[in-house]
Amino acid sequence: MKAVVMHEYGGPEVLRYEEVADPVPGAGEVRIAVRASGVHFIEGHLRSGGGEGLPPAPELPAIMGSETAGTVDAVGDGVGAEWLGRRVVTRSPSPGG
Repeated sequence: MKAVVMHEYGGPEVLRYEEVADPVPGAGEVRIAVRASGVHFIEGHLRSGGGEGLPPAPELPAIMGSETAGTVDAVGDGVGAEWLGRRVVTRSPSPGG
């Protein structure tokens, strides 16, 4: 899949559009074929390494975009097949929705 990956902290110039391995959903998880992804305001600050009053900066390399919308295209153990093909919107508690 294609993703915008951050290998170092800094301004927008540290973001790179590249090919990464498709994630595999674990038990109780689904994988979303992302149609749209938003980068939250705080993620912009985390890109520069975080700061006082912010969550810890992500471990590198990191994929930002904790707000996602798309279609469930794979399910992990314990998730019913009825989720496949379902359109969803989600907000992940950490970057890399």
